Amino acid sequence: MEDETIESLVDDRVHGAHLQDPDAGGATYPLVVIDFRAGSVGFSSGFQRVTLELWAYTRQSSGHALEIYDACFAALHHQLLRKDGINIAGYAEEVIRPAEGYNEKVRAYYASGTFVLRASYRS
Repeated sequence: MEDETIESLVDDRVHGAHLQDPDAGGATYPLVVIDFRAGSVGFSSGFQRVTLELWAYTRQSSGHALEIYDACFAALHHQLLRKDGINIAGYAEEVIRPAEGYNEKVRAYYASGTFVLRASYRS
């Protein structure tokens, strides 16, 4: 995610999956995890629907986790997701508002919500 607000909050710490246990202890917070869950593809294979969970982690407070999540929401929800040189484009829609909590294992607050990504190939 290339967004100035998100970058100001988490730097370049946006991960495509949850960190594994040995990595999580040494991770620098705050950070964002985009965890792709499952999806479906149309008959022609041109249209895809993918579910993803967005997690915002911080050691500061649950309010800070929500602030990070809200910045990600603004960058994703109903926004055109397209980048030159990549032959797939689409948009995301938040379908479950964020839950917040505290993860004892990594000792960090989190806010987590669910999005559906609708994408298709382009030439």
